[in-house]
Amino acid sequence: MIPNSVAHFAEYELQIIALATMLVLYAIKSYQLTRLPMPWEKGPKKGKSLAGTIRSYTAIFMPWSMESSRKHFFRWFEFGAYHIGALIAILNTFTTPFVPTMMTPTVRLIFAILIMPAIAAGITKFTRRVSRTELRLISTPDDYFALVSVELFFILAVLALALNTPLWRTIYFFITAGFLFYVPFSKISHYIYFLFAGVITGSRYGWRGVRPQVRQVR
Repeated sequence: MIPNSVAHFAEYELQIIALATMLVLYAIKSYQLTRLPMPWEKGPKKGKSLAGTIRSYTAIFMPWSMESSRKHFFRWFEFGAYHIGALIAILNTFTTPFVPTMMTPTVRLIFAILIMPAIAAGITKFTRRVSRTELRLISTPDDYFALVSVELFFILAVLALALNTPLWRTIYFFITAGFLFYVPFSKISHYIYFLFAGVITGSRYGWRGVRPQVRQVR
């Protein structure tokens, strides 16, 4: 039996502390990234930087535009399922404590169903990493810990949504808080780097007319 004070602390105060800490750390990280030198193109302009930046951000919705997803189309669905599940699990950390009226049994069921494919995708990703020699060679302890911790986060999110008991909700929110403290120091921070990489690489490829490809007039 979980005391109400502990359950309340896990869902509210602890989450606010963890979120505030994460935001401060990411603000520092973002500031450091903006202070890095920005390389400028010196070659002749053949395309549009803005178009390249937009394409860089939207390429994940166009699997035919990337060689990796064209050759391994299943991986694109795996990527989508994994990140949709992550988005719903993260959304649940806000809606459950702060918008409880929204979390009807139907909504909880829908959230749980959307997260479950992410659990399957996570198992596939972990199995592939430990079974393939080339992936083991480039993997670090943080790679494995990140996969396992995200998987635990997904599983507990489904349990908390499906059972909706104080025990499972408290466990879920304690794990969520720990996850929030850990994420800024892990490879999961790639979603922050993605925002900067989209501008830098997208604008450069757009300038060169590579992405989206500009038809050259002869």
